[in-house]
Amino acid sequence: MKISYYMVVLTLFLGACVAPTASIDLEAETPSRENFLFYINKNTNLHSSELLQKIKLPSEDYVVPSILNLLPNAKREYRAGTHEGIDFSVPLNAPVMAVASGTVVRSNPQHIDVDIDTYNTFLATSTQLNKTPDDIYNYILLGKSVVIDHGYTITSKFRTISVYAHLSNIPEGIVPGAQVEQGSIIGLSGNTGTSDGALKNDRGAHLHWEMHFDSASDRYFLGQNIPPNYLYNNIELLFDK
Repeated sequence: MKISYYMVVLTLFLGACVAPTASIDLEAETPSRENFLFYINKNTNLHSSELLQKIKLPSEDYVVPSILNLLPNAKREYRAGTHEGIDFSVPLNAPVMAVASGTVVRSNPQHIDVDIDTYNTFLATSTQLNKTPDDIYNYILLGKSVVIDHGYTITSKFRTISVYAHLSNIPEGIVPGAQVEQGSIIGLSGNTGTSDGALKNDRGAHLHWEMHFDSASDRYFLGQNIPPNYLYNNIELLFDK
């Protein structure tokens, strides 16, 4: 009986010693995401202090929205995907500008929206696959779009690219290989690539804008894995307004 009593006391003592340590270790593995532009793990992330420059807003006088559904990480049930960009509330045919200097990688002014039945068929395909295929996303849902390579001018840690989608018009000189300066007009806002575009009306115009960060092994997006309570403020740190 005496041995059993001492064993119980020893077990309780050891349990009391282990519990606080486990709690501390868990806390150390989940640091705050404050001021991070994206965070995958302790080795793969981008802190605002690592920016070499801030960038301009892609459309003058239209600020970063604070509504979470318009920011990265929002679910897009209609295409079984996740929003990887920012939806700026820009009206039809407003000038869209390069957020930083760079080289045009893709420009598709020749894009023509499919009809609404074909559009819905593509969405049904996404639902069936439980993901948005890259071909459907890039060549149907983005509509007329421009992609700019900023190289390592925004951060030395990652190659950075920006994406401007749903445009109504892209100027003749905005072609792959063209050099663009920060603030230069690379298109006009519209609704191409959306259901309204497929319906051939003028409703639903906005600017869908993305920023991605490339490493040797993967690509990450602005705001990735940043919790809602930090997301807006962290993204704001990227822009020089």
